[in-house]
Amino acid sequence: MNLILLNENELDSHGLATLVGRRAKHICEVIKPRVGDRLNAGIIDSDIGKAEVIAITGSDGADNEASVTLKFDNDTLRNSSAAAIDISLVIALPRPKVTRRIIGLCTECGVKDIHFINSYRVEKSFWQSPLLSDDKVHKQIILSLEQAKDTQLPRIHFHKRFKPFVEDQLPEIAKGKQALVAHPYDAKINLEDSKNIEASDDKLAELKQQPRIIAVGPEGGFIPYEIELLQQAGFDTLGLGPRIYRVETVIPLLLGKLA
Repeated sequence: MNLILLNENELDSHGLATLVGRRAKHICEVIKPRVGDRLNAGIIDSDIGKAEVIAITGSDGADNEASVTLKFDNDTLRNSSAAAIDISLVIALPRPKVTRRIIGLCTECGVKDIHFINSYRVEKSFWQSPLLSDDKVHKQIILSLEQAKDTQLPRIHFHKRFKPFVEDQLPEIAKGKQALVAHPYDAKINLEDSKNIEASDDKLAELKQQPRIIAVGPEGGFIPYEIELLQQAGFDTLGLGPRIYRVETVIPLLLGKLA
């Protein structure tokens, strides 16, 4: 926890907030501050700054639940310092545990717009998983924002029908962006062209000059029909060399290259 995140409604009129549960436990057992110390703190979807520790209770091994009272220092408040990256992601829904890891990873990296979509190779049971409930997804996002010292929530969307999304919504979402679909076969753009490294580097630099939207298929990839629909929506196929990657591997690889 590199940043203590609060909802605005947790602050009273004097800028005081009393924390219990996971955050208080972490503060008491890991950070171990003293009264008067100032900690990094932020308000969800708002500012970041310092909060002074006013009181600590229940941290001495007693049965009482730990609580920590903080007071925001308004003089230190500023806009969230963790820069977002200008990349939107469209991802065929992976296994639920992998989906949560991807949400966490993308949140830490500063991706603020993520669309999970259906695909022929996505199992129907994935959509019913309790691991993807709004509450569990939100908790994963908060943990990742705390790690990255960011206050801005990403927008996470779930689209259960492939064709209506690609034909009716995706063109508008992709407007004004360089649209790419990760596809290892006959890629129009290859960022790992061992025969022409200079050309690959030039293309990479060109791609970074504008906002990007990247589509990533399921394990096994998009089927040809789906690639065709994405191309009709304005997406160019993008290759990363001869290796075939898992979804949870290719996403950080793409972000590392294109961010």
